[in-house]
Amino acid sequence: MADKNSKVPNENGISSISELAKDLLHLDEASSLPSIRPGSQLADKLEFKDRSGNTVSGYPVIVDFRRILQLQNKTNPCHDNDVIQGISNSDLLHAVVGLYDIALSEMTLDVLYATVCERWARTIVLVQDVKDALNDVEERKKKRLLNKRSEDETLLDEETAAKDKELNNEGIEDSSETENEKDIFEEEESQPSRFEAVFSDTDDDEDEEEEDEDSEDEDDFSHGINSFIKSASKRRKIRNKKEEQINKNDIGVENRIIGCLTFEKKYVRHRERVIHLTILTVRPRYRKYGIGKFLLSQVVDPAVTGQYEAVVVHADNGAVDFFQKFGFSDDLVLNSRWSELAEQFTNCTLMCYLPGFTGHSLLSTVSLPGIEAFEMEQELKKWKDKTLESYQAQMSCIMRMKHEILLLQKKVNSQDEIIRTLALDNERIKQEKSSLEKELRTFRIWKVQQAVNRQIVSSGDIEDDITTEDLIKELQHQVDKMDIHKNRLLENGANTTTGDGGSVAFPYMRVRSQQEPYDHMIDAAFFYDTTQQFKEAMHSDPSIKIQFEVTSINKSILSSDVKDSYQRHNQTLHDPSMVTQLYYCGGLIRPQRLQDIILTGFTQDDFTHGEFGKGIYFSKYPSKAAQFSALGKLILAEVGLGAVQTVTKPDRSRLEPGDGCDSIIVPGRLYKPCDNGEAMFSQEYVVFSSNQILPLCLINYETVKKDDS
Repeated sequence: MADKNSKVPNENGISSISELAKDLLHLDEASSLPSIRPGSQLADKLEFKDRSGNTVSGYPVIVDFRRILQLQNKTNPCHDNDVIQGISNSDLLHAVVGLYDIALSEMTLDVLYATVCERWARTIVLVQDVKDALNDVEERKKKRLLNKRSEDETLLDEETAAKDKELNNEGIEDSSETENEKDIFEEEESQPSRFEAVFSDTDDDEDEEEEDEDSEDEDDFSHGINSFIKSASKRRKIRNKKEEQINKNDIGVENRIIGCLTFEKKYVRHRERVIHLTILTVRPRYRKYGIGKFLLSQVVDPAVTGQYEAVVVHADNGAVDFFQKFGFSDDLVLNSRWSELAEQFTNCTLMCYLPGFTGHSLLSTVSLPGIEAFEMEQELKKWKDKTLESYQAQMSCIMRMKHEILLLQKKVNSQDEIIRTLALDNERIKQEKSSLEKELRTFRIWKVQQAVNRQIVSSGDIEDDITTEDLIKELQHQVDKMDIHKNRLLENGANTTTGDGGSVAFPYMRVRSQQEPYDHMIDAAFFYDTTQQFKEAMHSDPSIKIQFEVTSINKSILSSDVKDSYQRHNQTLHDPSMVTQLYYCGGLIRPQRLQDIILTGFTQDDFTHGEFGKGIYFSKYPSKAAQFSALGKLILAEVGLGAVQTVTKPDRSRLEPGDGCDSIIVPGRLYKPCDNGEAMFSQEYVVFSSNQILPLCLINYETVKKDDS
C-alpha cells in the first residue's frame, strides 16, 4: 500500500517537476545577484532599453569612498565591510576612477582620485549582476568573431586591389611618390590612459607595462592601482583566449559597471547649500539607454542628496545640450552666483539646475511635448534675452561714465598743474620786482649820500655832517624793514586753492604767529591793501550804484591767548590751508559789540540764529556784509574755513557742519531765485566755532557824493 505522502508520477507530477526546476533556476539566479551592503542600494534592479530594443539592467549603489576606505584601513584590512559582496572597496574605487579616466582624458589620475574621495563627495554607481555581465561578455565575443571574419575578407580584397594598383602605376617616378608620401597629415601619437586595457570597448589585444607599486601615504586612495590593472588585464586575456564558455571567475568589477556619477555637497558663501555634480559618465556601449537621465534624477532627488538650493555642474562643451534637455541653465548672469566652484575646471560651461518650490524633480516631465510648454519656454527665452540686453546696456553706460570721469579727472589734474605753474611764475615775478625796488632805493640812498657829501665839503659844517649820517642810517633802516616785510610775504605767498565743489577759490592768506610790533611802514601797507580790497569788492557788485570811501581803519589788538587758540584750532581742520579774509555779517543789533570784537575776539555771543543754522556768518563782498552790520562799520577777519560743505537747504536747527567738514557755504540770506546772474554775491559762509576766526580790523567808511562838475 502506497504511502499517502508519496508522489506517484502522473500528469500532475510532471507539472510539479517543472515547477521544481523553475525554483532551482530562480535559486541559481538569486545566488548570482549582488549582495549589497544595507543602506547603499538606492533601488531594486532596474532595466534600461534603447531605441533598438536592446536592454541592460543594473542596481544603483551610493558609496562614500573616503569614509569606507578610512574605516577599512583603521579597523579591518580584510574585505568584511565591502559595499558589494565579492568586490573589494579598493577595486570598486579603481574601477570608477578608471571609467572616469577613459571618458575624461584631460583630467589626471590624482585629480580624479581627489575628486571621488573628497570629504563630502558621494558616488552613485550602476552595477550589473554577475549573470548579466557574463551574458553581455559572451554576446560581445560572438560579435567580435563575426567582425573578425568580415575584416579578414576585407583585408584580402584590399591587398588584391593594392597589387593591381602597383602594376598600373609602374611608370610613375620615384620622386613624385616620395612627395605624395610626405604630403599627408600625420597624427601625433598621444599617450594612452593607464586604464585603456580595462575599460576599452574594443577587443584588440595590447601589450601593457608592469610597474611596481609606489609607496604612498595612508590618505593616498590610489594605493593598489597597479595590482588592479594587472588583475583586470589578466582576466581580459583569459576571456579572449577561451573558446568555450566563460567562467564567472573571469568577470571582474570592470565588466559590471555601467555608469557612475560623483557629486559633492558644498556651501556657497557659507549660506547656500548646493549639490556640485563633479563627474558623470556612462560606458560608451550603454549610451542612448537613458542611464544618464536616471543618474541625474538621483542627484536632483532630495531623498538621495538632501535639501539644496541648486545643482551645479561644469559641463563639457559637447554635453551642454544634454544638460539643457533636463532643465539645466547656462545663463551667464545666473551662474555667476556659483563662480567660486569653477576654480579647478577649464574649458567647461557652468550650468545649474534650480528645483521647484516644492523641491520635487522635474526630469520626468521636462521633455513632455505640448504647445503650452513650448510657448512658456519661448516666453522665458524672450524675457531672458531682453534682460540680458538691459544688463548689457546698463554696464555699457556705467563703463562709459567711468571713462568719462577718468577723462575729467585728468583734465582737472592738468588744470591744477597749470595753476601751480602760474603761481610759481607769480612768485618769481614778485621776487624780481622786490629786488628791483631794493636796487632802486639803494641807488636813491647813494644819490642822496653823494649830494650830502658835496654839500658838506662846500660848507664844512660838522653839525650838518652828523645830521646827514643820521639821515642815511634812517633810510637804510627803512630799506631793511621793507626787506623783512618782503620775505614774510614771499614765505607765506598766495597759493590758489579750490573750495568744496570746485566753485569757490581763495588766496591763501598769511597767518600771523606772534604779536607784531607797531610799525608805520607795515601798517601803512596793510591799510592801503585793505582799502583797495574794500573799494574793488564794492565796485564788483553790480547792485551798488553809489561810491564808498574808507575814512579810517582800527587795527585789532588781541591777546596772545586768542591768537594761540586760533592757531591750534586751525591745525586740527580737515584742510588747514583753506584760510582767507572775509567780512563779518553781523553787528546790526548790537553795534557796540564791534569795538569789543577787535579787542577780545569773537565769542559764542556773536552767533546768529540764521536760516542755515546757529553760527557766525561771513561774506566775500562788503556790499552784502554791510546790510547785516552797523552803518558805516565793517569787521574784516581772517577765517579758517577748512573743508567746506555746500548746503542749499535752509535749516535753523543746524549747530555744526556735516561729517568731514569744518564750515558750510550757503546761497545766503539775501538770495532770491530770480537773481541768477548775481547769486554768487549773496553767498555766505557759516562757521560754528569762534576759534576759527581772527579779527583783523574795523573798517569805517562813508558814501562819497559825486562832483557835479
